[in-house]
Amino acid sequence: MKRILLLIVIVSIISINFLFSQQLPLYSQYIMNDFYINPAIAGSKGYAPLVLSIHKQWAGIDHAPSTQVLSFHSMLPNKDMALGGILFHDSFGPEDRLGLQFTYAYHFYIDRHNKVSLGLAGVAMRYQMDERELHLHDYDDPAITYQLEKTIVPDANIGVYFYGQHYYAGITGANLFQSKLKINNNVKENKMVRHYYLFGGYKFEFSNQDWEIEPSVLLKFTELTRPQFDINAKVYYRKAFWFGVSLRPKDSFIANIGFQYKDYFLGFAYDFTFSDLSKYSFGSQEIILGWNINQSKGHKKNKSFF
Repeated sequence: MKRILLLIVIVSIISINFLFSQQLPLYSQYIMNDFYINPAIAGSKGYAPLVLSIHKQWAGIDHAPSTQVLSFHSMLPNKDMALGGILFHDSFGPEDRLGLQFTYAYHFYIDRHNKVSLGLAGVAMRYQMDERELHLHDYDDPAITYQLEKTIVPDANIGVYFYGQHYYAGITGANLFQSKLKINNNVKENKMVRHYYLFGGYKFEFSNQDWEIEPSVLLKFTELTRPQFDINAKVYYRKAFWFGVSLRPKDSFIANIGFQYKDYFLGFAYDFTFSDLSKYSFGSQEIILGWNINQSKGHKKNKSFF
């Protein structure tokens, strides 16, 4: 049954990804590494975060999606410009993506307490489709070569980010060039699709300052698909421990916990799937490891996770 389900999922993803569906991987703890979804966040933290995240989706299903992301960004000495980079790998069945993203961001003040930044990222991705792993009922499909197909895909992302001491909000446009995937001789049909992210959150402090709560929301959509919401709430204790929940309607419920020690932090998230895939999968897991370089030097009073 798992192999049958995997075949259905793979064929669906192949046909949809090449046309117009969401093509970017799911990511559960983006609040802990929001730079991954918006290039304008580069340099906004007051320290230089080096973050590794590992996401395993749909545990229990063979060859299910798996994503690894390593990112780093930092403000330059002039305090106006920032640079960053992301190394990412994503695989799902016969699909495999390996890429680099280089980011530049410029920050300026709206007033004494509020800033806005503009970010631009260039992306280079190696896309690989191993069609030798496909076992289709119709072997005469002209779109399938049953070979190892590879191509290099250039693209770009752009973002705007507003932030202050307690709030943040941003908008991202990804896959701006809608680059074509030059495989299977179907160049016109096979292409990346623009993705858009709208997100924002606010951190409320309780009177004793030991506890904080941070509600946030993320809206994801493409030009040809329905919007998808993530509704999040995260509670912090003494800025060193946190636990939170997220709801992805009609898809999953996410629980996450974590802690920070000095400049280092560790987080874990578990996705409880309640879509039709729940019959075959026992959820998704994600672990995130981070080093907030130089956070403890001059930022102890204003430690922030966003």
